[in-house]
Amino acid sequence: MVDIGACGSIGVARETVIGTYVPPTKFFPIQNESLKYVTSQIQRRGIRKSADVLGSVASSFQIEGDIEMEAFEEVVPYFLMAARTNTVKSGTTDKTYTITGANCAGLGTLGKTLSVCIVRSGVVSAYTGVQVSSFSFTETDGVLMFNCSVMGLNEATQAAPTETYPATQTVFGPGTWDIEIPTLTDVADVETFTFSVEDNLQSNQRLRNALGPAHLTYGERSVSAEATRDFSNRTEFDAFKAGTSNSITIRATKSATNSIEMSMPVAYKESYEFNLSGQGDLVMASISYFGAHNAATPGAYQVVVKTQEDIT
Repeated sequence: MVDIGACGSIGVARETVIGTYVPPTKFFPIQNESLKYVTSQIQRRGIRKSADVLGSVASSFQIEGDIEMEAFEEVVPYFLMAARTNTVKSGTTDKTYTITGANCAGLGTLGKTLSVCIVRSGVVSAYTGVQVSSFSFTETDGVLMFNCSVMGLNEATQAAPTETYPATQTVFGPGTWDIEIPTLTDVADVETFTFSVEDNLQSNQRLRNALGPAHLTYGERSVSAEATRDFSNRTEFDAFKAGTSNSITIRATKSATNSIEMSMPVAYKESYEFNLSGQGDLVMASISYFGAHNAATPGAYQVVVKTQEDIT
């Protein structure tokens, strides 16, 4: 008998040594995942009176994939701390994680990599040396969602973990939103949004006595946002024409000690479109933003997570 997908599980743990497996300490529900071991065979073709492939040589490999989940405040920091970020943790019982983009090529001393353990149909895959290449926040039916693309150093089987989940776990849903464009100016006309950070992580192969990547390094960063808003006047459109920047803050709150806030202190409108569609449809503005460096943050974005999860 084969387990159905709903019986699978995923858990993470922070590694104390990069690439060394640590059994999962945090389990959480996901919508889907696509982590995989990517490789190819090098076909040998030589001239020896044959039109066929003569043989094959094992090629180098890399670990890559995406994870999509509901954004839980006790889970999101694990992934953001495995990205190209600086994290400041404060508080005792109630923790606040203030996470900003860092400016290095490699992981360096920024933090730890992740071990990600996934059980599919009863079969365990353990991915090590996992770092986050990009992440985004968005909403689906008013629920805050978190997506990330990751890369890793290796995959191997491990002992089946013992999954433990919270007795209750609530999402950031309708009625938990506070959107400020610019900061300190509440707006109530946003229908949908996406907040994205792309750090262009790449897997680097070297000539050595192993098939896996020698290391992972980050490239240029792009910070962006998209929003669909009710169109009622020209104020924001005229600001777009003038090339005026503004700030963006998107906050989802369950309580004073449980929230996720993402902000872009300097956001420029890259495009602003408002068109007529069908008879009786609302006129909506579709706006794309990109973030620029801000010395005070520092950086082009900041994510602040309030939770009781103590991540070391």
